[in-house]
Amino acid sequence: MAVVFALFVSGAALNYLGLNYSGDESVSGLKVHPYVVFTLIGVLVFGVSFGTRQSKMSDRRFVTPVFCSALVIGVLIFKSMGSGRQSLGFAVDTLVSALWAASIVPFLNERMARRVWKMGFVFVIVECTMAIIEVFTKIEFIPIDTWYGSYFRATALHGHPLNNALVLVTVAVSLQLSATKKASVVIFLLTIGALSAFGARGALAVYLITNAVWFVRYGLQSVRRLPFVMTGVPVGVAILSWVLLSGAFGDRIANVGAYDDSSGVRLQSIQMLQSISWGNLIVGTDPDQILRIMENANVSVIENFLVAYIFMFGLACTLLLFLCFWTSAKVLARRWSSGSGGSIYLIFMVFFATAMTNNSLVTKTPALYLCVVFSWASAYIRNEHKRTGWHAMLAEDRLHIVSSANT
Repeated sequence: MAVVFALFVSGAALNYLGLNYSGDESVSGLKVHPYVVFTLIGVLVFGVSFGTRQSKMSDRRFVTPVFCSALVIGVLIFKSMGSGRQSLGFAVDTLVSALWAASIVPFLNERMARRVWKMGFVFVIVECTMAIIEVFTKIEFIPIDTWYGSYFRATALHGHPLNNALVLVTVAVSLQLSATKKASVVIFLLTIGALSAFGARGALAVYLITNAVWFVRYGLQSVRRLPFVMTGVPVGVAILSWVLLSGAFGDRIANVGAYDDSSGVRLQSIQMLQSISWGNLIVGTDPDQILRIMENANVSVIENFLVAYIFMFGLACTLLLFLCFWTSAKVLARRWSSGSGGSIYLIFMVFFATAMTNNSLVTKTPALYLCVVFSWASAYIRNEHKRTGWHAMLAEDRLHIVSSANT
């Protein structure tokens, strides 16, 4: 249920229904997303002994992410106190819930992993179809109060186009790592179309580079595959060039190489760090001072989540947050062999590379939560494929040996 809500019921949808999920008004409404509630219930179930079920509090796979979540909550409480308190309500849904998910998924079985994978595949189909239909009809299914100038950008399931892009790339890359070749091609084509509809140039670049590396690596694994790759590369480049430059799936992507206001804001976001003292750089900056710096730079939004975190939390606490997630990912990956466990690190690398191109992680988003869940599901399924493949090979060898002996 938590994954269903995280995938298909976005904060934008809750706002559209009048539940004031991400609004600043102090009126009644849903301020914590249902997927966070379901995940917290899961943590409590695993953490408490009842009946024949034993508590997981003695298991490192459970304790480490829970302890890291406690550290993150401590950072949030510390930074929200005092006269220069920060507005950090987003962080429970965006950061803490992901660590809670990391404490639960190691104890789930293959059936659950495959069920999560199927839900992710359905999400990619629904999300991408909505985005492509929106860009052709110029009608948003879940409209949001954001203006994009002369460009139309799809909002699909998750509201803001860049938030959609981050969620989609995370899920798509995870699915492709454990998908069949045909399913991976379908995911790739749909994702390219949707990212173009979102106008997410940074996410599109990260996604294309990731798939290009996979494609070349696939070709180098066999002499038979190499001609296929050598033929496929120019054909693929030609098709992608037409999709991107023709504006068929979004006029903004046709200017993919242009240095516009959006590109300038990303550079200005980094340059603004030079406006604060070393003390503020280490411990964080007062919100009023951040607003003054943004006004002086004529920047309305800091389009880089890492820069925004350094402003809000300071370099010391930002490093602590990254250490918490790195440690949890390391514990999550330790269960499997280097190939399957390494996929978790790869998914996180693609996730953070995509996240660096926008500020989605400074808002309420299930992106990091889904990164944890789907990296686990992908690693689990990859590991099962390797194990069953190895057993099948051993069985074939045994059959050959027995046949030879009988002969």
